[in-house]
Amino acid sequence: MAAFRVLIVESDTREAAELQQLIRSWEYTSATGSREPAEICLASSAAMALGAYDEFLPNLLIFGPVAAAQTANRNVRQLRQRGGIEPVPILCVQGAGVATQAPPIECDDILTKPYSPALVQLKLASIRRFCEFSRSLMAQRDRLRRHHADFLQEQANAREIFDNLGNESCLNDTPAIRYHLSPRAVLNGDLLVATHSPDGKLVLMLGDFAGHGLAAAVGAVPLTSIFYSMVPRGFSMTRVLREVNGKLFDILPRQMFCCLVMLEFDPRRKHLRIFNAGMPSPCLKRASGELVMLESRHLPLGVLPGDQIDRALVNQRVLPGDRLYLWSDGVHEARNGRGEHFGESRLLELLRMDGQEGPEIFDQILVAVSAHAAEQHDDLSLVELDLSDPVLSRREWSPVAPDGQRQGGRIGDWSISFRLSEQELRDADPLPYLLSVVGQMPGAARFHEDLATALGELFRNALEHGVLELDSSLKCTDEGFVRYYDLLAERRGALSGGWVSVSLSCSQHDQDGVLKIVVEDSGVGFPHVQEPKGVYAGRGLGLLQTVCDEVRYGPGSSRVEAVIRWGAEPASAEDIESKGLARAVQTPPVPV
Repeated sequence: MAAFRVLIVESDTREAAELQQLIRSWEYTSATGSREPAEICLASSAAMALGAYDEFLPNLLIFGPVAAAQTANRNVRQLRQRGGIEPVPILCVQGAGVATQAPPIECDDILTKPYSPALVQLKLASIRRFCEFSRSLMAQRDRLRRHHADFLQEQANAREIFDNLGNESCLNDTPAIRYHLSPRAVLNGDLLVATHSPDGKLVLMLGDFAGHGLAAAVGAVPLTSIFYSMVPRGFSMTRVLREVNGKLFDILPRQMFCCLVMLEFDPRRKHLRIFNAGMPSPCLKRASGELVMLESRHLPLGVLPGDQIDRALVNQRVLPGDRLYLWSDGVHEARNGRGEHFGESRLLELLRMDGQEGPEIFDQILVAVSAHAAEQHDDLSLVELDLSDPVLSRREWSPVAPDGQRQGGRIGDWSISFRLSEQELRDADPLPYLLSVVGQMPGAARFHEDLATALGELFRNALEHGVLELDSSLKCTDEGFVRYYDLLAERRGALSGGWVSVSLSCSQHDQDGVLKIVVEDSGVGFPHVQEPKGVYAGRGLGLLQTVCDEVRYGPGSSRVEAVIRWGAEPASAEDIESKGLARAVQTPPVPV
């Protein structure tokens, strides 16, 4: 440790010598235990002291009796400022007979003449301890700054890693999705992910981990990994949510959990399925201005090893002009200076605004929350989905080239088949496995969405209408729509018999080929009924015809055959009629 350094400012040489002799008689004890005299520097004026300050770097400033009486406060202030943020004590000497004269107001303490060696040494020892304590604080401050800088860099690196986990996100692919994520710390405890399933459905998930910062953000890693590995492969919402719940229960500390809302939107069927586990109720705003609140029906994920996901799913029919709003509790809990929460009532008041102002509501909510909150106490997230925007159903890859021919390389000749019994049908999810097998074939990307759509529609038709004997006419009204899916979950969970078989076969020549899908079930077959009247029921057949070149079925049969062709010239209307290859050969038509 450097010696204790004292800068003496005094123009009178006799007074300066007396001060110097007094200080030299005091021995400074260093941190190593050695005793050594203090180091002294003399300056005849404040100006000279300023010139010597940076080179000498004193631990103590002493103004002699003459200098203390003649030096202005601004000069003392200049010397104090030269020390920067590390304080340097300043002593002023009062001469004999001038006890009533006030010392400069910028000094910290005084010495009086005649000097008392014991009192001077006591003050010097006290000032030395103060200086050492101050240096220790400065050293700790510097270490904390370095640690804080390292911590911020680590958090920035972690945030970049977390951001890269969402490279498969479709959040920025369309203006139909607007979102705002505002973390309280560098890392966000709120999580927003979105992607498309193989059959073109939009799947979006907003999560809020207990707490914020690094601990909360780490939980996003397994959740994001599960989401982006399972959804694009075609796994159902139920399977994905059960996998997420099981993983979070295994890895999170018991005091941590994840509130979560997950939705699946089918833009072609205008069907919204939503799961809410502890999040604030999402709001479906109708074009009429009606607000439909979708309350939580499940505990936050990661709390219990088991789940009741099937019972917590909510199905909603989507109408033209509908918008969906989701948010985290950081919006509700934004507090002003008086501690008042922003609250749900203020939020719903904004959402009830006239439908013509719908596109601006998102921005108005953010402005209102920002104006209300004195400071941000929690992570804040807000999401708006325009469910009527046709861009939500856009394909990322078109299997048809500009000349009308399907793209891709050779697929080859192969076939695969399997049969699901009652036990598997209760929670069967065949689509991911079939797509995984077919996806191994060269050029199979041409069928990625078409196959997923056709297979999904055919399997649902066989299960819902064949095995479970559900009637699509139920979906002709909003109440019947909800009742239909409630019956589906109820009958599927209590299934005690039945089967569904699925087979795929592909044959390819040099320039053309055929992919055939056959689905059969244990039901009584297609009945001779008219297509139900309604805007929602009976859309499966039309959807199949948009992705398949042929769809064959008939009354009294539970077998449906769908064909996807490529390479060959499309058949003419006369050929279709003469060969019976119409896309809908059943008369009268029935819901699929």
